[in-house]
Amino acid sequence: MLKKSFGGSESLLIFAIQTEDIYSLDKFNAWYDLGVKIASYDAIDSVFSEAHLYRLQKDTINEKFFFDKICKSRPTSQKEVDSLKAIIRSNPFYDGLIYNAETNASLMMAVVNEEIMGDMKTAKVLLEVEKGAEEFEKTLGEIRISGMPHIRVSVGKKLEGELGFFIALSIGVTSLILFIFFRSIRVVFTCISVVFIGVIISLGTIAAFGYKLSILMVLIPPLIIVISIPNCIYLITKYHQEIKDHGAKIKALSRIIQKIGVASFLTNLTTALGFGTFIFTNSERLFEFGVIASINIMFCFILCLTVLPIILSYSKVPQTKHLKHLEKQWLTFAVEKLEYLSMYKRKWVYAGVGVIVLTTGIGVSFIITTGNITGDLPQDDPITTDLKFIEENFGGSIPFDLLIHTKDTNSFWRRFEEIEAVQKYLSGFPEFSKSLSAADMVKVVNMTYSNDDSTRYVIPSLTKLNKILPWIENSASQTGANAFLDSSKTITRITMQIKDIGSYEIQAIVDSITPAVDAILNPDHKACDSIYKLYKESNGDEKSKQFITLYNQYPSVGFNLKKIFAGNNQAKLDEFMMDDSKLIALQNNEGFEDSLKKAIDQNHWDITYTGTSVVASNGTQYLVTNLFSSLAIAILLIGLIMAFLFRSWRMVIVSLVPNFIPLLTTAAIMGYFGIPMKPSTLLVFSIAFGISVDDTIHFLAKFRQELKMHEHDFRRCVLVALRETGASMIYTSIILFFSFLMFTFSEFGGTKALGLLISLTLGVAMFSNLIVLPTLLLWMDKKLTNKALAEPLLELFNEEEDIELNELEIASTVKHYQEEDEKQNPDE
Repeated sequence: MLKKSFGGSESLLIFAIQTEDIYSLDKFNAWYDLGVKIASYDAIDSVFSEAHLYRLQKDTINEKFFFDKICKSRPTSQKEVDSLKAIIRSNPFYDGLIYNAETNASLMMAVVNEEIMGDMKTAKVLLEVEKGAEEFEKTLGEIRISGMPHIRVSVGKKLEGELGFFIALSIGVTSLILFIFFRSIRVVFTCISVVFIGVIISLGTIAAFGYKLSILMVLIPPLIIVISIPNCIYLITKYHQEIKDHGAKIKALSRIIQKIGVASFLTNLTTALGFGTFIFTNSERLFEFGVIASINIMFCFILCLTVLPIILSYSKVPQTKHLKHLEKQWLTFAVEKLEYLSMYKRKWVYAGVGVIVLTTGIGVSFIITTGNITGDLPQDDPITTDLKFIEENFGGSIPFDLLIHTKDTNSFWRRFEEIEAVQKYLSGFPEFSKSLSAADMVKVVNMTYSNDDSTRYVIPSLTKLNKILPWIENSASQTGANAFLDSSKTITRITMQIKDIGSYEIQAIVDSITPAVDAILNPDHKACDSIYKLYKESNGDEKSKQFITLYNQYPSVGFNLKKIFAGNNQAKLDEFMMDDSKLIALQNNEGFEDSLKKAIDQNHWDITYTGTSVVASNGTQYLVTNLFSSLAIAILLIGLIMAFLFRSWRMVIVSLVPNFIPLLTTAAIMGYFGIPMKPSTLLVFSIAFGISVDDTIHFLAKFRQELKMHEHDFRRCVLVALRETGASMIYTSIILFFSFLMFTFSEFGGTKALGLLISLTLGVAMFSNLIVLPTLLLWMDKKLTNKALAEPLLELFNEEEDIELNELEIASTVKHYQEEDEKQNPDE
């Protein structure tokens, strides 16, 4: 509505200085020269500052107003500058708008061409404009730059820098960890080759879909790297296990595709679903992010299952030294301890989970929700500090508008006092800057009409306004009325700036001012409605009495009613105006009640709060709600996949519970450490859930296979699953932990929080899947057997294939735990 009626409100590029002697010859000329230089760029439509202002003048011959430039050329003497100062500083319209006399701050506003801002490639010219201001700092001191165009272009520049940085950093981090685990340059090269192809494809899909670079889109390439590596680790670890067992390369490659292929497909599918749920958020940026991420995650699966085996087929058979990572003492020790906890110390596990749930429940209650435009930038970033400077000296920095729907053409001419009263009320809020409206426009006109007498900067009387009105009509667009009135002259606005205080804080302010603003603009509405209600409920003389009361007490309602019955017939309207009895005589006519209600409603002005600040506030709140919905969708879809695989609701619960624990833990950390819930941090839950459930699928896939082969021996099945998948789960979790942790090097707070929280979530998820999941399976031994043994709808492994495990070792371990049970005689 705002853009349609008045154009964009986000096109001001603001330059600010703070100096005591801006009206010294050298500084004023520097300020003048800076404005001229900025205006020379095609991207800039106009420039306004104390050196580039206009004032309204009278054309007494043609009886109209026109704008005249105050400083027509570069001053040549201090006397000329002093004269300009006297003119500018005596005009109350500019006080608090262009300058702050108390703090010696002064603004230069450059109006940026909206077409330029539509394309970030062309918008980069603003960086040249801003750089051109630096040469004037020697004379003017520090020049601070703000405004929505500056914020968007500066953030875009940072994003481009982070794209290359994170690609390089993610490749470096994953390569180092891969080498530490596998001690093989060949393995590192193989994995990175697959990943590099995935990165190229991801960048290509962004370009193919025509999506623009955003804070989220910058994360796509490094995310693809991070998510592809676990696929490679599972395949290579299984490949090495097969080589160790029988040494046949082709057989090993065949088996990893058969055994890991379907499970990898499902793990990538669940991860893609975690990202894909963002498609349902109705946020353009999140929709684009969800589409690109989901598509490329599935591309990663295809690449890993095709390119990786091809590369391995051309490579030499791994030597014994390359397989030593399968026998690392620390890894073996860790898996054995996990086995012991799951097999024997289940009470400890239950108690630990209980403590975690209780602690996290308390932490979750401390979470606060917020979100503001610069909230993801560091407090010491120039964008933030310059924005705060503007707020401290001029009250606000983000556009905030009140649209007033008057419903009747030019009806605001009779009610300037109400508009001014709203402005005075809003001036009491420290969050707002000086406001401007049609009331200010008419005050400037009155002052000009009164020969620039600043004491006449007031709303004129109705009599004087009627004298000025022909001058305004003759002036067309020369009074600045178009900035406050739409083309139909039924909508006017009050425009100002608000501090970047946060989405929910802005909504709280809107909620608090709405009743007061409505009471100022519509003081009689409730009383009119009350009398009309009595009128409708009455009959005969009492009904007529109520109408006369309404008509006499509220003349504006009577005037509206006369216009309704007169229609476009001016003569009829004149009759009604001359003789009230002619209108009163119509009250028994059919449809009179509806016409009276319409007359009352026409007298009521509707108010809409809008502007960048309000739109961002509403968008953030809506987005938070949608992100919670997307998490619920992710959980539902992944639960359905588990049900599809195992056809047992108990198995669905067993698979989901270990993945809820890390989500609760992360939420509690946010509560305890004051990390606010906002769009950038809410992304954590859907992403982390989609990734963490991958380990669950790998574990349950192996468990399901063993359950079919070993006649319901739960202990044996859990032990084998833990032995076979434990190492890969630890490897992938460590890599994911450190890979997401690299996002903490970002300049954006949201990206830092995203990386840190996902890392913590996946770290907790690793322990949850390796401890809680096996424990739950053993606890639900008898309950799960019948259902879980039913033929699966999708084979996760080739279950009929002979399994070449070290049967004696597994049997020995199981027997050991059985003996421990007999000695300790546990209650389970």
